[in-house]
Amino acid sequence: MPDSSNQQSDQPRKKVLILGGYGTFGSRIAHRLANEPGLHLIIAGRDRFKAELFASRLHDHPSQESLQRASAEGIQLDRNSADFANQINRLNVDLLIHCAGPFYGQDYGVAEACIAQACDYIDIAESAAFVCNIDSLDASAREAGTTVISGAGTLPALSSAVLAALTDQFSRIDGVSVHISPARQIRDAHATQRSGFDFLGDGFQRIENGQQQDTYSGNYLQRVPFGHPVGPRWVCDYEAPDQRLIPQHFPGLRSLQTTTGLQPAPLQFGLAACANIAHRQFPIQREALRKQMAKVGHWLADHWPMRSANGGMMMEIEGVLSDQESGRQGAGAVQWQILGLNGDGPWIPAAPAAALARKLLIGGKHSAGARPCWQQVSLNEILEELTPYSVVSMMEVEPQG
Repeated sequence: MPDSSNQQSDQPRKKVLILGGYGTFGSRIAHRLANEPGLHLIIAGRDRFKAELFASRLHDHPSQESLQRASAEGIQLDRNSADFANQINRLNVDLLIHCAGPFYGQDYGVAEACIAQACDYIDIAESAAFVCNIDSLDASAREAGTTVISGAGTLPALSSAVLAALTDQFSRIDGVSVHISPARQIRDAHATQRSGFDFLGDGFQRIENGQQQDTYSGNYLQRVPFGHPVGPRWVCDYEAPDQRLIPQHFPGLRSLQTTTGLQPAPLQFGLAACANIAHRQFPIQREALRKQMAKVGHWLADHWPMRSANGGMMMEIEGVLSDQESGRQGAGAVQWQILGLNGDGPWIPAAPAAALARKLLIGGKHSAGARPCWQQVSLNEILEELTPYSVVSMMEVEPQG
């Protein structure tokens, strides 16, 4: 009888290039995909030594034999290099996962290189403009037969999956709130933290009382009661892709809010103050202000004695709840939270991209085209990626009246 494992090992492995693959989120996506035996992971970044070292450590897994895991290698690759597209062509990859942020102000050079080589593409961007304008590549992606999906991180991938899972309890949706407060005990998290300053003071519109209201990133400082052990956290407005995408699917919304916050609390207060200065265009360069605030933020994140290893995301959906058994309806809300404990929070933004990669590579190809990651993976698929970690989710229904 033929050995099925040997037959499987003779099959050509699908190549997955993770750009920024040894970073905070790219490394976690790589770890999740490393348990797929039919893959060859290419860990790419500007530092060849770090890429090769991380790739070699992916093989070091005591609970699984080498034939049961993806193979891996590390390479030096800079998304800004003049011959980036040629390098992608030479590597002949099946899927590129773009984790080399921040994405604020970044162009679509990486995605365009993938389209040119008929290579599927995923990114973990949370910049509203970057994610929502990815459909500008739709025609070229369709022509190439390539799948291009942007925003396979917390927002909008996870948030839209939560909406898909919870909104069937409602006959009408009136309001949606999304709050994110990451842990601040994240090793090598400066690049992640920097993205919180890139949009400081930028104006946008949010829905309030059924009307479009002007606001800006860093506005409306408020305290949100996350579950134990995360506890209350200070957050403020910022323009997530959801601000543009949710109204397209729920046009009758009366309110929509997306917020984020950094720890420790004095850093969040300072960020809100600087956002106000930047938004008012006082005689100070906004970029200089952002850089100085980022320096202070890095120092506080590294030295503040009351840092927390816990973080989370909370979504609240308000509207008219419908009881399918009794047929009764009434105003109410559903609150859903996911908490990353003991430093495991960064696995949450990595999970949607890992789940989506499995669908593209193993579960069957998505339709060609370029689009935001709106309900491209289910909540169950995302949570399944998080089962090995200290991540908990909970839901509470709050009838009103």
